[in-house]
Amino acid sequence: MPTQFTFPFRYTPHPLCRKAALIVQDKLREMGVREGKMYGVLVCRIQNTKNEIENSGEFSAETVDGLESLPLGGDIEGPIYFLAAYSGQLKGSYNHPWFVPPVVDYLDPESHFQKEQAEIMALSEEMETLRNSEEVRATRAALELMKSERQQAIDEAKRVYEASRNNALRGNADYIRMRQHQKADIQRAKHLHAGEIAQAEGLMANYHFRHRQLYAERKQRSEALQQWLFDQFEFLNARGERKRLIEIFNNDSLRVIPSNVKTPSLQGRAGGGSLIPSGAGECCAPKLLQTAYKLGLQPLAMAEFWWGPSTPGHYKEPGAFFPACHSKCRPILTYMLQGLNVEPDPALHYEQTLKPVRVVWEDEHLAVIEKPEGWCSIPGKSDQANLFDEALRLWPAIEGSVIVHRLDQDTSGIMVIAKSAYVHRALSQQFERREIKKQYVAILECRLPSLTGGVGGGSLSLPLAPNLEDMPRQRVDWEHGKEAVTLYEVIGQEEKGTRVRFYPQTGRTHQLRVHAAAKEGLNAPIVGDRLYGHVADRLYLHAEALDFTHPVTHERMHFEAPAPF
Repeated sequence: MPTQFTFPFRYTPHPLCRKAALIVQDKLREMGVREGKMYGVLVCRIQNTKNEIENSGEFSAETVDGLESLPLGGDIEGPIYFLAAYSGQLKGSYNHPWFVPPVVDYLDPESHFQKEQAEIMALSEEMETLRNSEEVRATRAALELMKSERQQAIDEAKRVYEASRNNALRGNADYIRMRQHQKADIQRAKHLHAGEIAQAEGLMANYHFRHRQLYAERKQRSEALQQWLFDQFEFLNARGERKRLIEIFNNDSLRVIPSNVKTPSLQGRAGGGSLIPSGAGECCAPKLLQTAYKLGLQPLAMAEFWWGPSTPGHYKEPGAFFPACHSKCRPILTYMLQGLNVEPDPALHYEQTLKPVRVVWEDEHLAVIEKPEGWCSIPGKSDQANLFDEALRLWPAIEGSVIVHRLDQDTSGIMVIAKSAYVHRALSQQFERREIKKQYVAILECRLPSLTGGVGGGSLSLPLAPNLEDMPRQRVDWEHGKEAVTLYEVIGQEEKGTRVRFYPQTGRTHQLRVHAAAKEGLNAPIVGDRLYGHVADRLYLHAEALDFTHPVTHERMHFEAPAPF
């Protein structure tokens, strides 16, 4: 039995969760689901009978029947059940009683949201109909034609008037009468179609007035519906307390709109530019905990996994477990887990097991160190061990930014530390000019299909961009991504997978991890990559060599640190 509830942002799935996940996957096959998305399971102990739950009025008999009993066997005291959830909607609806219901069912045709949204959409349709009506089009075209004819007439009358300025008859009575007639022609041209133009402009003014009326009404009703919607997102925690989404994010100006709301005027942007991420509250974990608390269940363990095909830029293998997302779920789950005995955040307790930073070489200007896995490169929001603080401890007199480049927290290897602002700037410029050479070693989860016969290699060029809906993950983005180039060579096969060397030519965030995992890349995640592959005892990625020019002595320097795996 789990002794503590799962810390959802960094965990190894409990065996009970793995069992539950397999049952869910069988159910999805039975349902014929081919939609790629995140699914979740919550293993729990039932505290009330099913009759008590059903009689509470919170859930239908179908939902209560959705509680699946785990075929555990052994000496574990039962009954142990699990709840299942999907992220967002499944097949475009929430009507899947085997899974837990949403926190807010705004898809119910009888709900205030759907009725009001239909009226808002009717306003949009009326605006579109008005904009494209035959009468408005004809009036606009006639108005443009009449104004064009009037302007042509004015231009022609003015041309004639200017051309006769130096006429030989200038000064006599006939010349004066001619000039007067030409001036009159200009004035007549200015009044060409005057009545028709005034009538058409009146019709267009009425159209614009009505369009502004509809726009203002749509805007007002959309904002009111938006306010109503985020007021409905109210979450429970294990203490039985309730808090609205807006209170959890602790900013009354924020707005929340589920990602699948298509109303054009409903936006997630709030006053002052703040934003609650689209879809907040619709992920698996909040749904599971909300249902468990309502049913009076005791949560024991939780896990989330991907099922179905990967969407472009999201490299997730079916059945692979993933942590809860940070942008949407961290504030919500931090509240909902209050009152549960939750596992400590492993990242906050690395200090108990972290290996010390090893100084490979140093002089008065810089230091080369070997970072063990688990150390952050720079300080974060929490008190995690980081190289910046460690550098200040080792060399109290240093000044400036110190950290010239970074390695992911889970990556180990060689790094260079600047001891002055001048050296930091000079080394940074070498990185920008791509004069610093980096070499990594990694073990990939599987054999590379095209290289199973032995040693080989190649080049990967996949532009990368942040996955704003699932930070801190990155994704391949051919339209907006920044250039990312990696050379690689296959060293050979071993028990854990394929050992490779990477030679990154650029320095994008998670570049090697995405280039390894992406289908357009090697399609083989690095062993232990909890973001793009599967959890293991560590991330099998190590920066084993670094070449740079000393900013003061101008000597070309080379350092190596063998991989600890």
